[in-house]
Amino acid sequence: MTTLKVIGGPLKGEAFHLDGETIFIGRSSKNDIQIKDATISRKQVKLYRIGQKFFLEDLKSTNGSWLNDSLVLPGEGFEVGEGDLITLGNTVMLVTDAPPSVSLLPRKNAPPLAPGPDSDRESAGRPERERRKNLSRNLELIYSLSKLIRSELNLQELLQSVLASILEALPRVDRAILILLEKDREEIREIITQSRKDTQDTTRKYSHTVVTRVIRERKALRMSNTGFEAPADLSASVSTLEIGSLICVPLVSNEKTHGVLYVDSLKGPYGFRKDDLLMLNALSGALALSIENRQLRTNQEGG
Repeated sequence: MTTLKVIGGPLKGEAFHLDGETIFIGRSSKNDIQIKDATISRKQVKLYRIGQKFFLEDLKSTNGSWLNDSLVLPGEGFEVGEGDLITLGNTVMLVTDAPPSVSLLPRKNAPPLAPGPDSDRESAGRPERERRKNLSRNLELIYSLSKLIRSELNLQELLQSVLASILEALPRVDRAILILLEKDREEIREIITQSRKDTQDTTRKYSHTVVTRVIRERKALRMSNTGFEAPADLSASVSTLEIGSLICVPLVSNEKTHGVLYVDSLKGPYGFRKDDLLMLNALSGALALSIENRQLRTNQEGG
């Protein structure tokens, strides 16, 4: 019988047998498999059987789901087989006692995915090898940051290490900035920044308009080419700072916004791809929760 063995995360060491036609996995007790992992959604994914094979589908989760080195797109079924790894937040599961999967395929009888209208211009013609390499790199970054988040580093050490890891993993990022907010307010409390050019002061040289918008709307913002994509209310800010492309992701935990993660490229447009936005979104929930826990621990020790 096909089995999911948890090899990383809160339930490490446990195993779940897939004995139904459809199995729902998530944080809620209403799922067939409940995983009490704060970094996954109440209903994260479903596994469904077609013949002797199982397929994995993401249910529009907040932080995304991964099958090996590929992000599982919501609404699409991907075949899983012997030896595959399923990553949901901080939880990693190994598929065993299953037929081997031929490849990562969309839902049965559906044609291969084609680039949608919102795909990056350069991604439409990218070779499959390069795409998988980028996804593998993103997955490695998620693993790396998951270890940092679970470490005993204090808040400052954690945030500096997170920014350093992002710059190392994303070579086209020129600056990575974490902006923390005052408790229960939209006022900025602290700014942590790292840049590839240490000679210039980059602490305040980010788009305040973008950051304010992301904080208030609690929605990630990505611009591959600010010259074409920036709305009128953002264009002046990004143009003045000569920002070619940017991503800004809110850090939300327990319905509270703790700040934002902001990265940009000054070398020109198309510094990021859609995969990068999905990856940073996948990190944001766990990072926000870690910030909240460390701040709470610091306040308790101070009190």
